[in-house]
Amino acid sequence: MFVLILYVPALVFLALGTFGLRDVWILRRRGVRAEGRCGGTSWNADIPSIDVIYRDDSGARQYVTMAAEDLGIAGDESVVGVVYDPLKPDRATTEKVLKKSMWKTQEGYLVIVGLCIAAVVTALTAGAASH
Repeated sequence: MFVLILYVPALVFLALGTFGLRDVWILRRRGVRAEGRCGGTSWNADIPSIDVIYRDDSGARQYVTMAAEDLGIAGDESVVGVVYDPLKPDRATTEKVLKKSMWKTQEGYLVIVGLCIAAVVTALTAGAASH
């Protein structure tokens, strides 16, 4: 039972990463492209974030908050390529994020960290069991 508790951090990282990657998979499969405009700026954990405002197929105004680095804009440019889920329009990201390899996203890093933690726990418990 104690050994299973050691895997909890790995499972948390894997679950968070997999949940985030699920959104990327959905948007790549059925995402609809739209033109977004940069709105307000905020700070989240010392990372600058920008609200991107776009309209879905029904004309409803939607927005997604993105890290400034994920916008793919230069200088004073305010137009951003957005991809959103037509079944859930608030699930959206930028075209730049969707072009990245899944393993180079924040969610992909979470999965990698979870796998590394699981490997270390497995190696330590196997080493302890052999002594």
